Amino acid sequence: MKSKFFVLSGGAILCGILLLSCGKHIIKIAPTASEQFDIAKTELDKKHYLSAIEDFQKVIFNYPGSNIIDTAQYFLAMSYYENEDYELAGVEFSRLSSNYPRSEYNDDAQYMAGVCYFKNTPAHYGLDQEDLKKAITAMEDFIVENPDSPLIEDARRVILEARTRMARKDYESAYLYFKLEDFKAAEIYFQLVIDDYTDTEYGARALFNMAEISYKQKKYPEALEKFNNFLTVYPANQLVPKAKSFVEKISRKLNTANASVPSK
Repeated sequence: MKSKFFVLSGGAILCGILLLSCGKHIIKIAPTASEQFDIAKTELDKKHYLSAIEDFQKVIFNYPGSNIIDTAQYFLAMSYYENEDYELAGVEFSRLSSNYPRSEYNDDAQYMAGVCYFKNTPAHYGLDQEDLKKAITAMEDFIVENPDSPLIEDARRVILEARTRMARKDYESAYLYFKLEDFKAAEIYFQLVIDDYTDTEYGARALFNMAEISYKQKKYPEALEKFNNFLTVYPANQLVPKAKSFVEKISRKLNTANASVPSK
């Protein structure tokens, strides 16, 4: 009885191994770098990203002297990127720039390294945003080093979006003080947002809120000056109608106050 049990168990294990092996990607071995690259690129085009990663690595490790090694390196990085492994994708893009600075893919790799830093940052502004700073630095370096690249405008958009997310974190802290009516603290933090992130939507909001604080404190001439400043700096902002409404309201208050002052 025992021997039969072991025979059956062994057969079951063997079948299990065979089934598991059938589900795995079999790394195809090609005799040349070009053929191996074609295998890898086919896997990438089919969106078999893990298989593509394995196959592009074979090109890089098995054919280090090939003239397509930089191309394989680029598409290895793209395979990680498409698989949403932004940290490793960034490493591989940076490796291309370091190891193959004359590659035709170098500009794109520099840009994509910055994109990977951006995408690897948690979406919620309250979480660690350290990679946003790296994304901004990478994109600024890219713009300086590749002034004629068609990706310049895309790089600037990434910088603005990264700066906007960083601005939001500081703005939300300031707005909390504003809601608590701790206007002194709110003004300090709003001013930091204005100084550091003028080009973002939160710079605009902070300037508007600073004017609101003056209004709430009944400092009407100061509030009027700040709202007019807001309208000058951000003429197309969505808060413009509200700012104009405040200007009209404050102007009426000031005119009424001036009319009630007896003339000498």
